[in-house]
Amino acid sequence: MVSLIFCGDFAPIKRFEKMVIKKGSDVFGELVKDINKADISFINLEAPACNVNNPILKSGPVIKVNPKCLKSLSQAGFDVIGLANNHINDHGEGGLLETIKSCKKYNLKYVGVGKNIEDAQKPLIIKRKGIKIAIVAVAEHEFCIANNLTAGAAPLDPIDTTYQIKKAQKDSDLVFVTIHGGNEYFQYPRPGLRKVCQYFIDCGVDGIICHHPHVPGAYEFYKDKPIIYSLGNIIFDKINPLPGWCEGYAVLMDFNVENKKLKSLNLIPYRQSIEEGGVKILEDKEKKIFIEKIENYKSNLNDQIKYEKEWNNFCAVQEKNILIFNYLPKNLLIGIFSKIIPVKVFISKNSVSTKLNLIRCESHRELLLSILEKIYNKY
Repeated sequence: MVSLIFCGDFAPIKRFEKMVIKKGSDVFGELVKDINKADISFINLEAPACNVNNPILKSGPVIKVNPKCLKSLSQAGFDVIGLANNHINDHGEGGLLETIKSCKKYNLKYVGVGKNIEDAQKPLIIKRKGIKIAIVAVAEHEFCIANNLTAGAAPLDPIDTTYQIKKAQKDSDLVFVTIHGGNEYFQYPRPGLRKVCQYFIDCGVDGIICHHPHVPGAYEFYKDKPIIYSLGNIIFDKINPLPGWCEGYAVLMDFNVENKKLKSLNLIPYRQSIEEGGVKILEDKEKKIFIEKIENYKSNLNDQIKYEKEWNNFCAVQEKNILIFNYLPKNLLIGIFSKIIPVKVFISKNSVSTKLNLIRCESHRELLLSILEKIYNKY
């Protein structure tokens, strides 16, 4: 039997920085036992680990972590660090390249980024118990994606990612895909993301793990293969967090060595916060309540009517802010003066970056389309 454990978003920023540096692996609490039991352990580093201070122009927070925090990952027993995410380029190419150096310093393998897109798309292959295991890591299109000339993350692209998967299959026995994507604070996959994940399973992937929504979410088995849609945060500080921010789960998968099939899948739920001193495994009644909640998400996901209702409700909640920001009529004075002054004068760089992200990022775009289609159909 070969086992793998996957953990969610690790970003020891703000108050967590000093705690993680001081406590090392102890910040993960009893979860360290499960990390060390697994043959391969994965965690998503949700920020560049760098001293470089070169914040890029983007929408959303710009963050970074102290490179010394990576020592805690090495001490805890993590083998693989996922770097394909929307924050990895927050401090430019220099910040990303320093992050790679920091991973190497602490003997941490990394996946999902590179000095150019070809480099970023290379799968990571690890051999355990005679089995070659490949991990492909990709991220939705935000301000992080590599191209032919610049460093960055591998993009989630149905065509390109399929080629990555096929290449990984030639050189390995098991293939896993990690996707940094989805809608924040939504416990279910957007319809398009679910379709892509199931397609990757059709391509022969053995398991898919998603992270980014910052809340623990649904999972499902598709053709007997696991798809985890949101692990939640594992170490991520936030003042006055929204519900779900301080919860998460690790997923432990066991595979038979002989037939390479999934033998068991276990969720390991926890809370995480400064007040908890890091990660605290849930037990007894708390664990039971948490698992029941996740299983309810799973049940809703497998019921098309309930799933569509959850997506429509999420769109309805987001609708007001989306429309106010993007579609309120422009000020009359701007309309008048634009006849004699170039219209670009009235467009701020922050507005451009935010609207670009709304259109370019798959999850933001699908949310926007769903809202507009609903309004259009009422006319």
